[in-house]
Amino acid sequence: MKTSNETKNLVKALFDFQGKVNAVKKTAKNDHFHSKYADLTSILLTINPVLQDLGLLVTQHPHDDVLVTKVYHVESGEWMQSEQVLRMRDPNNPQQYGSALTYCRRYALASIFNLNQEDDDGNSASGHKVTTAKETLTPKHPMWQKALQHLQDGGSVKDITNKYVVNKDHLEMLKATK
Repeated sequence: MKTSNETKNLVKALFDFQGKVNAVKKTAKNDHFHSKYADLTSILLTINPVLQDLGLLVTQHPHDDVLVTKVYHVESGEWMQSEQVLRMRDPNNPQQYGSALTYCRRYALASIFNLNQEDDDGNSASGHKVTTAKETLTPKHPMWQKALQHLQDGGSVKDITNKYVVNKDHLEMLKATK
């Protein structure tokens, strides 16, 4: 792990992040192992709105055979960087390269932000509760139109806020459709 000389603001923002997000929903299926996992899209939909609110920016890019993930605290310019070797059987196979890249991106984000994957298999039996972060609903979210339709059909705003995080401005937009 590499960092800027100063990290005070970055660490504070990461601390705040962990207070808001600690688990990501498993929405993708692994047919080979008959299991579910949190895919890259689920992770990004969960973390990006919180990162934005806290003034954090994440970049991920390949450099030779390494994935470089960098987290910036935008206001202060502080940063931290992680590198993960991209492993694949045939580096000349574009599908294997793409799979390795996606896999590494997902695991790098989960590791850096200390994300758990929602998994109730053993948790309910042991009495542990896993808190899952709600997705943030915005006009760009794929479920925005469904939310509007729900309200037009007589549904309540509470139904939506029970399932999603909705900021004040977007909440007003939803209420205006009723």
